[in-house]
Amino acid sequence: MKFIANLRRKLFNWRINREIFQKIFPHLRQEANHGYPFKSDDELVRLQIHSGLNAQMKFDMIERMAAKMPKAYSEAFRYVAYRDLNERMEMYLEVAKERIQPETCDPRFVATRAEA
Repeated sequence: MKFIANLRRKLFNWRINREIFQKIFPHLRQEANHGYPFKSDDELVRLQIHSGLNAQMKFDMIERMAAKMPKAYSEAFRYVAYRDLNERMEMYLEVAKERIQPETCDPRFVATRAEA
């Protein structure tokens, strides 16, 4: 089972990076048109903020709807929904951790003098 989970995460990572590097970046540089609803960095940021707010709204909607369900079903539904959402968010967090630039640098890897 761990093999399949690993494979799934690697495929997820590959798909995210492929979309970013081979589709979004060329789209923003206007080297290709991949059909995204943005043409500039500013439009991309606006859509990213809008999507983040939409995600939060949907979390709130899940809670409001679950509160109107029968108690046992509501508790089971919340468990399944949040388990699924957390698994997906964990995969995004793993991709994000790989792309974070380090805040400090190991001094062993810093050039101390230039050689000609």
